Amino acid sequence: MYRVKLTPTAAEMFNRLHPRIKKQLKSILKELYVTPYLGKALQDELIDFRSLKMKRYRAIYKIDDHNKTIIVYAIGHRMDIYEIITELIR
Repeated sequence: MYRVKLTPTAAEMFNRLHPRIKKQLKSILKELYVTPYLGKALQDELIDFRSLKMKRYRAIYKIDDHNKTIIVYAIGHRMDIYEIITELIR
């Protein structure tokens, strides 16, 4: 079983969401404990990341198989989350 950790940035983004969206995201993030490769593999400069889809929201994360940890880097609306994560990794 894997552990799921949020970076401070992802935690801040999560805290800004509507309570209903938070509840739904928590539920889907729990699925990563047993199925870490559930999210879609990203490409190009985001090749090391995966994107977990929840309606119009995305959680962008990396898998650390060695430590059995999933690190969530960003959570947000699909409209701008990929631009945000690209800026964060630069």
